[in-house]
Amino acid sequence: MNRQSAAQFRLSPLQAQQGLFALLALLITLIGGQQYMRWEQSQQPEAPHLSIALAPQSHFSAVSSNPADNASMLMMGVDQARPVDETPSQELWVF
Repeated sequence: MNRQSAAQFRLSPLQAQQGLFALLALLITLIGGQQYMRWEQSQQPEAPHLSIALAPQSHFSAVSSNPADNASMLMMGVDQARPVDETPSQELWVF
């Protein structure tokens, strides 16, 4: 196999300069394109944003919903900590 190692590959200063210039031109083009897209989007009239109100997830349940299996792993959120007498159906976090 006749592969050249990286040490044998010669890179002239002119080639290095041309490569760096090409990278700089690419970087400037990409930044200019991003700025142009931002400018285009700011010129368009503001579309009404759809706001979807999602209810926060109040509990998690295990795959097997047998309460006897999960009795040792029941946890309750701090904001839900109330005496059992006050809450008719207590929401539990099951991990």
